[in-house]
Amino acid sequence: MSQSGNRWGRLMVVLGHPGLTEMKRLEEDLSAGIWTLPSFPVVLVTAGENVMTAGAFHFYSFDPPSLMVGIMPDKYTHDLITEHGDFGINIPTVDQIQAVRICGAVSGRDVPDKFARAGLSPFDGLSIKSYLIKECPLNIECKVVHRLAYKGSHQWFVGEIKAVHRDDSYEPDQALMFWGRAYRKVGELLEGV
Repeated sequence: MSQSGNRWGRLMVVLGHPGLTEMKRLEEDLSAGIWTLPSFPVVLVTAGENVMTAGAFHFYSFDPPSLMVGIMPDKYTHDLITEHGDFGINIPTVDQIQAVRICGAVSGRDVPDKFARAGLSPFDGLSIKSYLIKECPLNIECKVVHRLAYKGSHQWFVGEIKAVHRDDSYEPDQALMFWGRAYRKVGELLEGV
């Protein structure tokens, strides 16, 4: 095995290993396993009367339909989700990148009306106490059913979906994505299954 250093980590050539005939980088910074994943949808998480930008988001279960969102424990939204036991997931489009930037740059502890600051309109959900965002084409109401106790940078809240509000014209390829520490749009459709 030969090694050479570079600014990205050690490059390693694995000789004699079946299937590994090309060079692969062995990352010294293990967070590269997260930052180099191909995509995360950007979501606007609403909790109470607050809204924040989040990239730590994923589906959790198809049955019952559930999502999960990761929030750092020092964030105001973390306190509000814990207090209310619910949250909203609002999917912004690429045209809403300025609102996403604002909601990710200021805390609701310091700015009492982030909705107004970001040019967003709150509306009441059917099943949760937290507001939803009128301008987002997809809003998902979630009740917290589980909180992961793992001691990482983010506290993960699992929310069972209680209601979904979807504009008829919304398509998932309109969603704003995040990877490589940059905002992006969804790419080209290659084939369906």
